[in-house]
Amino acid sequence: MITAELVVGLKIPDVTALTAANAIRRRLGYADELQVLERADYYRLALDVADREAAEALVRRMAERTNLFVNPNKHTYDVRFPEDRATDAAEDGHYVVNVLVTSPDDTSGADIAALLQSHHGYPQVQGVETGVLWTMHLAAESEARAREIAEDITVTRSQGQGILMNPHFQEYEVWVGA
Repeated sequence: MITAELVVGLKIPDVTALTAANAIRRRLGYADELQVLERADYYRLALDVADREAAEALVRRMAERTNLFVNPNKHTYDVRFPEDRATDAAEDGHYVVNVLVTSPDDTSGADIAALLQSHHGYPQVQGVETGVLWTMHLAAESEARAREIAEDITVTRSQGQGILMNPHFQEYEVWVGA
């Protein structure tokens, strides 16, 4: 079983990410820390294939030949593998921090997996998880501080703290690096 990640972003400026970045800088007070905020649709695919090359080819084929993930007129996509995540993403006090926000009660991943298996002829797909991937470029003095800032920006605890997820029905995971 191979796990692959499909990250789907917009070709045009993402007004949701731009609005969130503005609120984070102005309302949450991270004007000096938050350099860039990007948002993408995220799919984690469990694939019954022999190796990474086969997994990447299968994900690219599904992204390009079905309308379940990508509209080529407005999206770009990237195929990644969790084990390739960089662990050292610091460059002169700047860190790339990714926050994946998921909703445990969301059944869209199971629906996508069922469609891929039954209607599109991809029996290799064993499961799909969906979420929103927020990528933050942060100025911080350490990786620990960058993680702390990312979590503070992400988890909504009050009007002045957090904006990207609601802890009452969503979950998140954080990793440093691309």
